[in-house]
Amino acid sequence: MISPLNNVASFAAQRTLGDSQKGLQTALTRLATGRRINAGKDDPAGLISSERLNAALKGLEAQSRAYQRQNANANIADGRISQLSSLYSDLQGLVISSANTGGLSADEIAANQTQVDSIVAGIQRFSGDAITSLDGIALPGTGNTDVLDSINQASAAAASITSGGANSLSSGNLDAAQTALNSAIDSISTARGTIGAYQKFDITPRVNSGKVAIENLTASRSRIADTDYAVETSNRTRFQILTEFGAQFLKIAQQQSKSVLDLIG
Repeated sequence: MISPLNNVASFAAQRTLGDSQKGLQTALTRLATGRRINAGKDDPAGLISSERLNAALKGLEAQSRAYQRQNANANIADGRISQLSSLYSDLQGLVISSANTGGLSADEIAANQTQVDSIVAGIQRFSGDAITSLDGIALPGTGNTDVLDSINQASAAAASITSGGANSLSSGNLDAAQTALNSAIDSISTARGTIGAYQKFDITPRVNSGKVAIENLTASRSRIADTDYAVETSNRTRFQILTEFGAQFLKIAQQQSKSVLDLIG
C-alpha cells in the first residue's frame, strides 16, 4: 500500500539505515581504539570480568616488581660479599707467603703486616656495607641472621691477624692464622651460597611464575575487552554496504510518497 500519510517503507528504511549506521560507528570505534568494550553498554558482563582481570593483573605486576627489586638487592649483597671473598684470598696469600719463606727479614715481615692491616681495614669496611645490603632482602627462615653471623665471624677471624693480634705475622702463630682464614673464607662462601640459593630456588621461580600468570591474565583480558580486528574489519565492510543500500532504499521509499502526490496533482 502506498500512502502519503504513512509511508511504512520509509519508516522501515530509516530504521534499518539507523541500525546500519550504528553498527558501522561501533566497528569504526573498536578499530580506532583497539578495544571491544568502550562503554559499559557494549558488554556489561564482559566489562565486569575485564575489570576484575585488570585489577588482578595490576596486583601481579606490582608483586613481580617487588620480587625483581628483591633479586636486584640480592645481587648487590652478593656483589659486596664477593669483594670480601677476594680480600680474604689476598690476605691468605700474604699469610702463606710469610709462613713458607724462612728467609724473610724482619722488615719484609713488617711490610707484609702493613699490607695485612690495610686489607683487614678494607674487610671491615666492606663487611659493614655487606651487612647493610641485607636490609633489602628477606632470606627464608633465619637466613639473614645466618649470613650476618657468617660475615661477623669472618671479620673477627681476620682481625686476629692484624698488628698486635693473637695471630699476627710476628706472633709465630701462622698455622693458627691460616686456620682462622680458612674458616673465614668458608664462612663467606656459605654466606654467598645462602644468598645464591635464595635467588635460584625462591626469587627466580616466583618471578618466572609471575610472568606466566601475567601472560595468561593478559590473554584472558584481551579476549574479553580487546578488538578482534578480523571481525571488526569484516563488520565495517558489511555495515558500509548496508548503509549505502539503506540510503538508496530510503530514497526510493520517499520517492513513492512523492509519486502519490504527483498523481493527486
